[in-house]
Amino acid sequence: MRQFLNLLLAGIAFSATALPARAGDLKLEARLIRGANDDKETAKYKPADPELSAKLNRAFKWKNYYEITNKTAGIALNQNCELKMSDACTIRVKYTGASRVEVNCTGHGKEICKGAYTLAPPQWLVLGGNDTADTAWFIGLRAIDNKAADPKKAMSKN
Repeated sequence: MRQFLNLLLAGIAFSATALPARAGDLKLEARLIRGANDDKETAKYKPADPELSAKLNRAFKWKNYYEITNKTAGIALNQNCELKMSDACTIRVKYTGASRVEVNCTGHGKEICKGAYTLAPPQWLVLGGNDTADTAWFIGLRAIDNKAADPKKAMSKN
């Protein structure tokens, strides 16, 4: 009987941890991307997602895009989430409801960009700026919809 009770409690604990985020929460994916014209970054970083790279390539001049960081987070309604994308870059995202987020990006301790946006799964929101040595950085943000068949199929023109 005791073994059965322990097994039952373990099963309940496991199923509780496997539950998705609450219905009102936002699941967010954030990627730090570096744009460059040379190929020397290839040894350090993996190439960025081909669809995200294609979107960036339509608007920007760099021929190569590399993924530096890829993070996911769940954000409750009216709560903040802070993601450290690199030693120099941190983003703070507040979920305000109805797929709306307020984003504050800091680099080297200074505010780089700030704004309010709508994240409609599976579309990417892209923020970016110049870096050193003729390169650029980008942060791709998107809401992850667990019900969507393939979140990589559609891209927005944010």
